[in-house]
Amino acid sequence: MEKREQIKKWFNTPNNEVPGIAYVGFALFALAGLFLLFKGEVGLGIACILFFGGGGLFLYNKYNDKGLATEAQLDSWLEQDINEVIKKRPYDILGITKQDLVAESLLVVGPIYWNVSGFSQEDILMKKGKDGFNRYSIWTIQVFCFTENYLCSYKCHYNWIKNTYINESTNEFFYKDVVSVKTDTISSAYTLMNGQRLVHSEAFQLKLAGDEITVITNDASLNTSSVMVSKAEKAVQSIRTMLRDKKK
Repeated sequence: MEKREQIKKWFNTPNNEVPGIAYVGFALFALAGLFLLFKGEVGLGIACILFFGGGGLFLYNKYNDKGLATEAQLDSWLEQDINEVIKKRPYDILGITKQDLVAESLLVVGPIYWNVSGFSQEDILMKKGKDGFNRYSIWTIQVFCFTENYLCSYKCHYNWIKNTYINESTNEFFYKDVVSVKTDTISSAYTLMNGQRLVHSEAFQLKLAGDEITVITNDASLNTSSVMVSKAEKAVQSIRTMLRDKKK
């Protein structure tokens, strides 16, 4: 199965919420149907077999997660896919090349589980993995590129299942215009697709003279893995180092 189809299947396969005893019950009632057939109760026997046997098979097929990609595989694919998006696209739109950079580009990634322009509700998915962390189908990708005289930024919303990106935007600003950069807990007012509200979220913040760049990276309701948060912390440390050098 092609990778994109495997990702879609993982999101659309419900977590196994049927206890094993339920399957045992379905099997016993289906066997009871066979017993009724032998006793001459043809109609009732067939009904038991079809209802309980068919019901058990339906639940098993719906909730069986065998053959699904593992959470480790999904995380690896997401990393690869995001790296493919940022390998060239930001430079084309910003009008720069990697030769213009004086330091490694930085990446900040955050999940989206609220209404976003350009995406239908069917696009915006979330599912909890076996490790207890949630995975998302839509992500904010924020890239920072360091040139000699200014800092460039590229942002888009990435549909992981469809491997497409929309709502692209760019910015350029001089290092002296950066007021602060940090990860912090901020107040937020997003309503999630499941009806929960984000109230206090972990976020990456770059404050400029007259502007601000913010990417929500985590929240108790979002429950993303620490890997995504660590990218924001790395970006903060690297930007601070670059600012100290440029503002001397």
